[in-house]
Amino acid sequence: MTSRIRALLFATIALTGALPAAARQGDGMDPVQVALVYHKLSGEPLDLRVVAEASEAVRRASNFDKPDAIKAEVARLQALLAPAVGGQEFTASINDRISEFDHQRGEFSITLFTPGYYMPVQAFGLEYQVVFANAERLRAIPMARDSARDFDLQLNGRGRNVLNEIRFRIIGKGDPAGAVTGARVVRAEILSARLLDREGRVVYAPRAAAAVAEAGAGSAPAALDLSRADVAGFRVGVKVKDLEATLTRLVGPATRRAPGKSDFPAFAGALGANEDGCYTSIGRRESPGPGAVCVTAFFDGDDVVRSIRIERLFPWFDGEVFRKTLTGRYGAVAGAKSAGDHYALGWGPEVDQSLLYDRSGPHTALTAHYSTDQDFMGRSGNALPRIRVVLQLVDAAWASTHLK
Repeated sequence: MTSRIRALLFATIALTGALPAAARQGDGMDPVQVALVYHKLSGEPLDLRVVAEASEAVRRASNFDKPDAIKAEVARLQALLAPAVGGQEFTASINDRISEFDHQRGEFSITLFTPGYYMPVQAFGLEYQVVFANAERLRAIPMARDSARDFDLQLNGRGRNVLNEIRFRIIGKGDPAGAVTGARVVRAEILSARLLDREGRVVYAPRAAAAVAEAGAGSAPAALDLSRADVAGFRVGVKVKDLEATLTRLVGPATRRAPGKSDFPAFAGALGANEDGCYTSIGRRESPGPGAVCVTAFFDGDDVVRSIRIERLFPWFDGEVFRKTLTGRYGAVAGAKSAGDHYALGWGPEVDQSLLYDRSGPHTALTAHYSTDQDFMGRSGNALPRIRVVLQLVDAAWASTHLK
């Protein structure tokens, strides 16, 4: 991927499939407790009746006794959930792998601590995906070249496979790197870790305590400061006449119009520059190509911009570049979603869905969307599809005071 694409992403601002690590339950990790602490900390509801109905105790009960068995199982689960709190420590042993030596970076890397990998935990007939918020700080095994040669020989002798013993605690919900998406993503923090060979000898022990101290023990990643956030240099909270002049200079003629019927009701109007210029339309002489930029902003009754959306077409590039670029710019994500060729990241507080470009989520004040271009009219031969990137920023504080 060229530096030009990376630079353009920063200016305008899927995943490769990573397999989960194979986890082995140890004496220090009760999957049910992991799940219960997650639900307690995240606030994500757990349907106790559905869980109870799938339990062994209820399945063994006769039809006559089943209602009482369900009632008793729900009561048991409620008793388990009530005392579940954060701070509880767990220990797990995970089959892991150490990479080949990266000569450019001067390091090996630990697979589980690479973005996109997670530890699967089974509880209540459901899978929970445990990701580690401080994993990136522990991923690398830095080593001088001469020492790396001997270390690499030892790894080759054991197939580069190790057992990763991790002591951790649960701190919230979602993958801060935005690489693991889906249901029940458990955010955890590594307290200590060590890699063992098949004879139980320590191969390497990352400095987890230092990583925890650096991040702040048990603390969530710092929230994005929306008052300073921008997309492509544009911010909300400015006068619409100022944005209009800037768009006319940088994108093309900007036009005011009435908001749509499904738009947020407190919007008084919209401002667009090349709004439909990123899609092929019948009768259009040329299809839009990489570099096309489309902007839509919404303003309130005081002519202040409260939402801005920027769309841009790129030559094909991998979604991992998108993830790294956006998390590098905006930090730990509040939410992420992937579906087919569409990958989205979100930052900041949740906002009403009627404010958003893509109401399927994430429902946050700042969102970034990556997708392959489905405009078949603009395709040619076997060429790779173009990539559509959409960034949207909403004035969440203003929106919260205008909800009906």
